[in-house]
Amino acid sequence: MQEIVYHENYRLEESYWWFIARSTILLKIINKVCKFDNNANILDAGCGTGGFAEKMSAHANVICLDTSAIALEYCHKRGLKDTHQCILSEFDKSNRRIDGITMLDVIEHIEDDYGVVRDAYSLVDKGGYLIATVPAYQWLWCKHDEIHMHYRRYNMQSISKVIESAGFKIRYSSYFNTFLFLPAILKRFLDKLTGADKTNTNPIEPVPDILNKWFKNIFGWESKFLPKIKFPFGLSIVIIAEKTDTKS
Repeated sequence: MQEIVYHENYRLEESYWWFIARSTILLKIINKVCKFDNNANILDAGCGTGGFAEKMSAHANVICLDTSAIALEYCHKRGLKDTHQCILSEFDKSNRRIDGITMLDVIEHIEDDYGVVRDAYSLVDKGGYLIATVPAYQWLWCKHDEIHMHYRRYNMQSISKVIESAGFKIRYSSYFNTFLFLPAILKRFLDKLTGADKTNTNPIEPVPDILNKWFKNIFGWESKFLPKIKFPFGLSIVIIAEKTDTKS
């Protein structure tokens, strides 16, 4: 990602509606589906500035991995010490068990998405999980994707194919960020109509405090329903998949 994205993420991860609500939703789904104990080792691949890793560290031992030295410096500021600057295939697990790998809005940044999921399969131990989120629908491609250096967006079928091809068995999958789907579609349509999508270079779109509060509450309300039910559409996709054998 562009360097400015890391700086903005660290600045806003504790206050911006999208980060707060997403973390709440994902922690609830992970705790329900995976049932990690406090001794579990979770590798946060593409951890960024450590916002989610810090929250996850209250539930498990978190290992932070990223290719960006800037990102890992921010992880250290959060008190996250077990950090590694490398790609997934270079990570040395040093004879410790890896019970889960999180790849949260990471796979879309990797040109060889099939390859990086195979790397995750090789690293995680039998019975361990891959927890992945990706942006939904290629037809929603916009300037935001370019700023964040995405290669693609996914639908449920395409991301499931990538994950299952590595050998994982999908245990839970759903779209999310559904309650704000229609307003987001409308905004993107208006941005294209006015040309704003070509001029906006903010990695995180600023919103007034009142809207930030509303969006946080609306998006966060999804945690009341997930993972009890699955949403048929949304701006993002979450998948939890299990490694059920030792084939690599």
